[in-house]
Amino acid sequence: MQTFVTLQYEQETAIPSEYDDVRTPEAYVRHFLREFSEEGDVVFDPFAGFGTTLAVAEELGRVPHGVEFEADRVESIRDRIDHEENVVHGNALELDPGDFPAFDCCLTSPPYMEQSMGVNPFRNYADGSESDYETYLRDLTDLFARLADLAAPDASVLVDVSNMKYEGDVTTLAWDAAESVSESFHFEGEVVVGWEGEARDDRDGGTYGYGYDHSYCLAFSAGKSD
Repeated sequence: MQTFVTLQYEQETAIPSEYDDVRTPEAYVRHFLREFSEEGDVVFDPFAGFGTTLAVAEELGRVPHGVEFEADRVESIRDRIDHEENVVHGNALELDPGDFPAFDCCLTSPPYMEQSMGVNPFRNYADGSESDYETYLRDLTDLFARLADLAAPDASVLVDVSNMKYEGDVTTLAWDAAESVSESFHFEGEVVVGWEGEARDDRDGGTYGYGYDHSYCLAFSAGKSD
């Protein structure tokens, strides 16, 4: 497994102007799906967002399945892919593995949280929602435990994540996420993704938006780490 790649930070698909989400670029999804999956494989994303992973998976001849919390985003994804019935409106933390086929590759980017936040990322940071970083990591651990019941025996799990700088402090989200996912899958290692492109004008710190010009792909395989 190559441990460092450089990709263009470019969004090929526009989203509605009221959203300002940092999204996984299509180049990232193409690169890692080509390396970790094959044509005809089932690709699953429990945090489907605006459908980048699912749309690219279909483009590459994979079969996309996903879950998305926001109803309007579900409709947006269904407009982008042919397998529109494979996108479920729901909460990833409550997914029932019996509702989906076994996946060969899960490529996802969970909603990010830095340590000082008090709202719940898994409810799209809604006003009035409450959480803390420790609860967030427990929820992440529980989610991937559910996904272990959905994984094919030789499945790959790929997590797009970054550490985060905010007001002089660093949240080691990438390392903490790796520990959470490792409770249910075997950690194969990380790929550092160096981003080329213009920094976002509305964010302080790097092309990727969280203080860095790089992020990670954390790679796991089915089977619990020792």
